[in-house]
Amino acid sequence: MLNQKQPNTFRLVQLTDLHLLAGPKEKYRGKNTRASFLKSLKLAGRLNPDLLLLTGDLAEDQQEATYTWLYQQLEASGLAWQWLAGNHDQPAVMAKFSPVNFHQQTQDWQLLGLNSHLAGATQGRLDKQQLRLIEQALNNPKPLLIALHHPPVEVGSQWKDALALQNAEDFWELLKDQPQAKLVVFGHVHQAFSCYKHHSLNLATPATSIQFTANTNKFSVNASAPAALRLIRLKPEGQFSSRLIHYE
Repeated sequence: MLNQKQPNTFRLVQLTDLHLLAGPKEKYRGKNTRASFLKSLKLAGRLNPDLLLLTGDLAEDQQEATYTWLYQQLEASGLAWQWLAGNHDQPAVMAKFSPVNFHQQTQDWQLLGLNSHLAGATQGRLDKQQLRLIEQALNNPKPLLIALHHPPVEVGSQWKDALALQNAEDFWELLKDQPQAKLVVFGHVHQAFSCYKHHSLNLATPATSIQFTANTNKFSVNASAPAALRLIRLKPEGQFSSRLIHYE
């Protein structure tokens, strides 16, 4: 069964890059993103996670009405949830409904959600406050999952890598000697991706909206690639597993 839980396992579902619009029938690059998001939310509900995590680019139009609609859907789902801001977001508006940072403790893990939004830019940046949050979390010996919108690693597409986290070196300077930093999850690139850097497995998840073509030098949409969510199981002693679940 999709919602079958295992003892001592914390289950997290990641959704990312919703690109919602205020109008129910409005489309983002030809796709009704409200409809695609609702499909992902229904699937997430069947998985019955301990936490639903949305990693940014939630409102393409950055309108309060769009966040209001999204907040209503999330609350109606009955799931515990957190959201983070992307470049296509307004953190100040989001914060009217729910924080755009979080640090959550589970029995065996800690989860840290960071705000990489940089006003007026497509690239992301972690300011001094966000870097301090990482330092504080690393004082705890529990295994750590870090979530943010912008990738702190290159994903192999020249145009995407130019729009990633500007100060990734600062990020990795904090993590490089920290074996409890097990997982880094992000969005922004509209594709699946994974790689290790230092002690951390880096994971990107496909969008609930549209997908971009992997390993390209110029912007390109992959119209045939399905949407997906990511299910992560956090287990005792720093063990974890992850899988993508595609849907359309």
